[in-house]
Amino acid sequence: MRSANEISGMVLKAARGAGMPLGCAEDLARVAPALAGLGALGIVPDLLGLECDLPRLEGGVVLGGHPVLAITAWCDLRNAAVEATLEASFSQELLTVMQAENAAVGPFEVDKSLWAQLQSYAERTFVPESEASRLAGAGAGLTDND
Repeated sequence: MRSANEISGMVLKAARGAGMPLGCAEDLARVAPALAGLGALGIVPDLLGLECDLPRLEGGVVLGGHPVLAITAWCDLRNAAVEATLEASFSQELLTVMQAENAAVGPFEVDKSLWAQLQSYAERTFVPESEASRLAGAGAGLTDND
């Protein structure tokens, strides 16, 4: 079982490790617990593998782009009372949770292999261990008394 905060934190780190821009990563992390609540957290690795292309607005239609960015743009337009439709490739679960007003609360059951996959993306953000980094003050050294 994983808490909503744990899921959000892991998805944020995984998204950053996948090279997703910060704002997009934060939006995905915000809705990740709700995806877990729907049993749809498994779509996240697919979203991490996509290029973060920006959607286009043509004639009142939000077209293409990364699903998180396209849905966010469409929701922002709707909140600004602009008539717009959405034509992008995304899952219905993602659209549902990104439109939701309330945050999901856990705990949620998360598949171990999915969690490991998210961890592998998150680990890309770690600085490699080296003697130079330790000499520069990284790590706890011989004693950790903080």
